[in-house]
Amino acid sequence: MLKKILLALIFVITAIANVAHAEDDMKTVASKAYVDTKIETKQLKIPAANQPNVDAGETVMTYTSTGNGQIGERGLYSDISSYDATTDGDKLITASALNATFTNLPTTPTTKLECANSPACTLWTIVDQTAYGNGLPSGYTRLEYIQSTGTQYIDTEIKQQDGDEFGLVYQQITLDTSYRNLFGAAESGRAGEFYISQTSSTTYVGNVSNGNIPRNTNKHTLSWVTTSSSSQNIVVDGQTYVVSVLITPTPNLNVMVFARNASQAKLIGKVYGYYQKRNGEYLINLVPAKNSNNVIGMYDTVSGTFFTNAATDGPDFTAGPVAN
Repeated sequence: MLKKILLALIFVITAIANVAHAEDDMKTVASKAYVDTKIETKQLKIPAANQPNVDAGETVMTYTSTGNGQIGERGLYSDISSYDATTDGDKLITASALNATFTNLPTTPTTKLECANSPACTLWTIVDQTAYGNGLPSGYTRLEYIQSTGTQYIDTEIKQQDGDEFGLVYQQITLDTSYRNLFGAAESGRAGEFYISQTSSTTYVGNVSNGNIPRNTNKHTLSWVTTSSSSQNIVVDGQTYVVSVLITPTPNLNVMVFARNASQAKLIGKVYGYYQKRNGEYLINLVPAKNSNNVIGMYDTVSGTFFTNAATDGPDFTAGPVAN
């Protein structure tokens, strides 16, 4: 009986000692008991998903904007067919939704420098690249196109040289028997100079007709690398058309868009974009635009120049819709 009493007393004394030891540990900042107890109150709890109309696995963790380190959450938006501003306005958009939504982002051709002899990089090459966005500074609004009535034109103030590359996206509204010039530089009545024009019956490249090049009221993309050869390749909508004509350089004449000179018949239609390259570099890249005063023209993303109607009489260009 005495042994049982002594054993019970030992257990009681041990328990009291352990409690006293634990209390002493809680008074010691570096002790395990203190750290475990205090740090528990500092643990960040990841909340359960509670975004409206969002299932589990469709949110991401975020930190709140108050700066107190509290973890929050934000829903993901992935279904472009069911957008609701009241429930989806603050969600993060997924790559698939972004890709499906923005299929026609406006682009601006530009260039960048790349090291040609890494790792020394004492030589650099200029490489073409495409930037997304309208590429226009404050005060300018990009348009899908500008439209002419047969009197307006743009003077690019740049001459043509053999080997230059030209690009034009255009759409004619009217085809008649007149030489409706798309772009070029030529004196009146001189054959073989640099220009492309169309009538209702044929296309003329440097005053030589070619009946195969498309002529209609559809939208077309045209490119042409001019050469001193008698064989010129005109690419329209990805198809190459060969024209047998010797192009005469026009070193004293500016290249024009919607025209080849101030006096002859001009394009009746829309221009969506125009460029001229030399040795692979953009000399000019014109995009349809209007300025803050609603003056309509084409903005050069290379020089930052805004080109307006060069004609001194008649109506101005008509603006197309604002580009998306």
